[in-house]
Amino acid sequence: MNLDGQTLVVTGVASGIGAATAALLQRGSATVVGVDRNIPDAFAGTFVQGDLSTPEGVAAVADQVPAGIHGLLNIAGVPGTAPWQTVLAVNVFGVRDLTRLLLPKIADGGAVVNLASNVAAGWAERREEVARFVQAADAAEAIAAVADDPEVTGNSYRFSKECVRWLTQVQASENLGRVRVNSVSPGPVQTPILEDFKKDHGREKVEGAVSLLGRAGQPEDIAAAIAFLLSPQAAWLNGTDLCVDGGLLAHRSVTAMAPAAA
Repeated sequence: MNLDGQTLVVTGVASGIGAATAALLQRGSATVVGVDRNIPDAFAGTFVQGDLSTPEGVAAVADQVPAGIHGLLNIAGVPGTAPWQTVLAVNVFGVRDLTRLLLPKIADGGAVVNLASNVAAGWAERREEVARFVQAADAAEAIAAVADDPEVTGNSYRFSKECVRWLTQVQASENLGRVRVNSVSPGPVQTPILEDFKKDHGREKVEGAVSLLGRAGQPEDIAAAIAFLLSPQAAWLNGTDLCVDGGLLAHRSVTAMAPAAA
């Protein structure tokens, strides 16, 4: 993939999928502006250290990104083992607000890719609640308003990624003909926070899924899908979610419809 001349912003570059994506894009000769709250052990591009959990932190990051970029890859996120308020602040409003601030800096024909999750497959069942939360003007007020909702606070990661699925469609709709916006939904991936997912979603469930598939996904598997969505081959994909989970959701859908044993 030849990305020579393109400048791409990648959040979460210090580890996992973000690091693998940045490395893949750099091998394609892209200039990468990496964003993370942690300093990477090794990063060849321009690095911006920042905190995406507050509006002020998001604005500070956006201020350091030059105009004329060609894409934004919102990969940074926190697992459900973090405080639920932090999960929603980073995974929802960090993505929403950074994208809003950087969209004017993205050249026509550019692309945004958001990292969702296959746990958000049922997002449409909560479309109204998700839409209401995502469109809130004040992030702190929106987070405070759901404090008594156990479906949100007890499943903050799932809810945050359901919001990302809806947010992707909103952003795509608002930028038709100028910037494409898509999302990628991974299944279990071998990253430093896989253990957090086992604690949050259930060790037996996650390890059972990995055993069923033969292996966990690798960061490079997801990076390749993200890079595809940036490419000319994906030029007519917009507002779409690309599920990259080795077929896990397909298997669960089929088995759920199987007739009960006699």
